[in-house]
Amino acid sequence: MAKKLTEKYNDSCVKLFEFIKMLYEGEVEFKKVIDHFSNGEYDGTSNTHVTLNKYLNAMRIFGIKVKKINNKYHMFSSLYKIKLDLNDMKSIGLIKEACSILPAGKNKTNCEHFIHDLEVRYDEAAQSLEQIADNTKNLHLSFYHSEMVEQVKQCEKYCQDKLKLEIIFTNDRGEEINLLCSPIEQIYQKRKICLKVLGNNGSRVYEIPIENIKSVKQLPISTSSQSIPTTVVYRIKNRLARNYKLRDWERLDRIEADGSHIIVNKNEDLNLLIKRLMRYGTECEICSPKFLKEEMIERINKTLENYNET
Repeated sequence: MAKKLTEKYNDSCVKLFEFIKMLYEGEVEFKKVIDHFSNGEYDGTSNTHVTLNKYLNAMRIFGIKVKKINNKYHMFSSLYKIKLDLNDMKSIGLIKEACSILPAGKNKTNCEHFIHDLEVRYDEAAQSLEQIADNTKNLHLSFYHSEMVEQVKQCEKYCQDKLKLEIIFTNDRGEEINLLCSPIEQIYQKRKICLKVLGNNGSRVYEIPIENIKSVKQLPISTSSQSIPTTVVYRIKNRLARNYKLRDWERLDRIEADGSHIIVNKNEDLNLLIKRLMRYGTECEICSPKFLKEEMIERINKTLENYNET
């Protein structure tokens, strides 16, 4: 029994290391990943995608960030990281510009591989600087001189310091809110840069556009290690339940007596998820976490108010 268990653990480690090796070589097709973890026997009905999520979670624990984009897996953060400052990132930016104008051939390919090998080894600070550089083009900001960039860098420091904050900001209705919270990270939503924070009671996540922030006071209190809820449970029913296609990060937990389906969703962006679930109308209801259920109700009520005003 112990021998079989050891063999299973060894096999899992080998599969994980082989997957990491694939990612270091570049983007990996979803089918190739599924075949790898199912030994080529995936038939569309097995729990291989559940197993895959377990491997991805294990990698995340060790600081390896992997994302699925357009049905391909990409490594965004390696286990081994290089500390890069703003001057380093400027130099890498120049290399990227030079690479982009090279004619197709061996030199261009080698240059692209070199840039990729650097990118997957960025530390958190380098990733933030890279993200700012990419997004300022769409936000019509100057990477080096914009006041907003300075604000972004300050918010990044808040996240790194891991101290509680007292933030005064305006919400969508123009109301001024005073919030005690713990900083989490900065996120980019289309033309907005937001500071993502966890409310002081740990019950709700806020995504505050930085241009709406009036003032920030850093408190001499360390943030707790309380994690953000990344598992959302919701009930779908009627026609939606009959026709619903599970995403790769979702699973069917059970089917209720009335035919409704209980879905468990892990690690989908909460802001995008709640927008998607709202489109399902009365055929979808969030069961947990409570803060997300309350936020969905609040958004629905706000939408109804807007209709009533017209």
